Amino acid sequence: MESLQYTSLAQMFFANCDREDFAGWFHRKPGGWEHFSRTRLRNETQFIALALRNRGLSAGESIGIVANSSPEWIMADVACQLNQARVVPLFPNISTENFTFQCDDALVQVLLLYKLSDLSPSIRTLMSRFKAVICIDPESELPPNGIYWVDLLKEGESLSKRPESSLWLNDQMHALTLDDVFTIIYTSGSTGTPKGVELTHRNMLSQIQVIKCDFLQINRSEDVCLVVLPVAHAFERMSVYFYILYGAKVYFADTPRHIPECIHEISPTVMTVVPRILERLYENMTAAGEQIHGVQKFVFEHALTYAKNRNPLAHKSFVWKFYDKVVYNKLRKAMGGRFRLVISGGGALNKSICRFLLNVGFNVCEGYGLTECSPVVSVNRPGMARPGSVGQPLTHLQVKIGEHSEVLVKGDSVFKGYRNRDNLNAEIFTEDGFFRTGDQGYFDRDGYLYLTGRLKELLKTSTGKYVSPNPIELELSRHLLIEQALVIANDRKFTSALIFLNPVNAKRFLQRTEKDFSVQRALKSKRIRESIERHIERVNGKLNHWEQICKWTLIGDELTVESGLLTPTLKIRRSVAEARYAEEIEKMYEE
Repeated sequence: MESLQYTSLAQMFFANCDREDFAGWFHRKPGGWEHFSRTRLRNETQFIALALRNRGLSAGESIGIVANSSPEWIMADVACQLNQARVVPLFPNISTENFTFQCDDALVQVLLLYKLSDLSPSIRTLMSRFKAVICIDPESELPPNGIYWVDLLKEGESLSKRPESSLWLNDQMHALTLDDVFTIIYTSGSTGTPKGVELTHRNMLSQIQVIKCDFLQINRSEDVCLVVLPVAHAFERMSVYFYILYGAKVYFADTPRHIPECIHEISPTVMTVVPRILERLYENMTAAGEQIHGVQKFVFEHALTYAKNRNPLAHKSFVWKFYDKVVYNKLRKAMGGRFRLVISGGGALNKSICRFLLNVGFNVCEGYGLTECSPVVSVNRPGMARPGSVGQPLTHLQVKIGEHSEVLVKGDSVFKGYRNRDNLNAEIFTEDGFFRTGDQGYFDRDGYLYLTGRLKELLKTSTGKYVSPNPIELELSRHLLIEQALVIANDRKFTSALIFLNPVNAKRFLQRTEKDFSVQRALKSKRIRESIERHIERVNGKLNHWEQICKWTLIGDELTVESGLLTPTLKIRRSVAEARYAEEIEKMYEE
């Protein structure tokens, strides 16, 4: 690939702040959207860098961040880089054991929070271990070593007036190299010791430069980029740095729960999402038919059916143009009316939902990646999407299929190894330098990658048969009444499943009003259970006999990140769910 334009993410950030046509960033607050001008972004990031140095942050140490996506998050990230330190994203619902391990392993010396109450009581007792605890919320309680963000800014501003400060900032910027580690992201902590993924400036910069050249063009003056996912994850963090490379206008949502409000307020053109967000979008669109009757309802329902089944790459016939004029166009307007690109990652997207959204006129590009790959490996190009595939590999990467159909990846955006895990690092790369992803897949004749399962998540029944749960769970979740599914088979004599009810669609299915509906009533509904049973029978028809769902249990609990059942990217936590519903699982295996 061509030489990189910048030597560090920090250098790219400040170069963007120097663009006269850079409109800045915006953050949704209770009173409206707060503007962060390019001058404010540059100056306040430098103030934070100086204050962190003054607070004793040294090269090779780390800052832990526990906060929702915001301009302050990225400013702290860049300020940390200027100190030649690393950012370690942490999460409020992390266990005390994992929190302590990650802070020790990454040498976390400073903790940045939105507010202290976001942490569990047991973790709050550990605050004295840090040199400083910074709270963004000015009304948050402070520990003895705490300081508010606004006061840290004042401290840095005072330090910036010293003659040596500008020289230090300049020297630090030029001292950064492409192979410096800028972040340590811990992954897979639910089933053993967390693994710290060390990513370098080269990893991230090589990826976003290739995406810019080969995949996505941003119009700096017209595009509006909405950030709704946690920048704590490599996917959204990469997206923000990609927007920085372009100098695009960026809006940070206050919380993923307010996505509809954000879309209504700013009419975004570009957004990165996880599949669950698109599933909610699909549900909202299809629910619009409840408000209409007669001929209009007949046309609406036939338009939806057509969108679910049509090949999105086919010629736009008269039928599509008719439905677009009377139905699809209105659906797009209800979602802001300006989306030109929606990039989905972090999990498999339901193929029929993807096809529906493409046909309705949303340019959904599904991709695939891992934190270890910064994170994108492959993606469907705009106008060339194939529902069911995760697209074609980025051009700077070598991707091939190895033993046991494992996807192997090599290139500049692939990390060099896990922090302090030499023994593991010797196992995760092939002799010729390819990273073993643990994912199984295949290429079609046009070079599109399809994923079929995950090697490490193979479940082994007590009869010695292997079950790959991911494809089965995805098939089960395609039913409108199923929010998510969890396949159970490990050390069991047959395969079963926990089925999580979708309450929104259950209410519509039963044609109940809000007053007449309850989840408990839905769980006992014969119509609902029979509909799910028929779907499971259809799924079983595609499976080997040892993979087939012999018993299932319908669960009415809401799946949320706060409950611990979902990861921040809205994927179900297998170990947590199995522990929480151990009694329900055991009942399925009683004689």
